[in-house]
Amino acid sequence: MQELKQLGPRLRAARQDRGWTLEELAGRAEMSVSTLSRLESGKRQASLEILLPLTRQLGVRVDDLLALPAEDPR
Repeated sequence: MQELKQLGPRLRAARQDRGWTLEELAGRAEMSVSTLSRLESGKRQASLEILLPLTRQLGVRVDDLLALPAEDPR
């Protein structure tokens, strides 16, 4: 699924847009730095249990991390 392949890079971009390190976001979301790093690199599958604390801290929706860009209607 293309949506899941983009989750890690989108998660990393959202974190970096806020100027947060892996350690900062992991601490805020009460998870290990290793778990967050593996999510961002695509080495760990995401679950709602893991994504919800991250999206709350980042102020984004799960859909924002999973949504495909709109296709060009032309």
